[in-house]
Amino acid sequence: MSAPIVEAFLARIYVDAQVRARFLSNPTAEALNAGLSHDEVEAVKQIDQVGLELFALSLERKRQRQCATRGRPNHFWRKRRA
Repeated sequence: MSAPIVEAFLARIYVDAQVRARFLSNPTAEALNAGLSHDEVEAVKQIDQVGLELFALSLERKRQRQCATRGRPNHFWRKRRA
């Protein structure tokens, strides 16, 4: 197994909704298109699809929270200096 290729593929299906949808509709084709070997394809086909969707949703919510807080200044350091 080529861990970096598999890890990159997993990262893509976690964060890219279109790639994830293609994977869920045809896991073999999407994994082969990503360059995974036949053994790697068989391994990723065993992924818990509900868990995949829940984890992807969790990552999306975390990313949204981080984007929302970036616009607000953090005044914590000013209070400590005063």
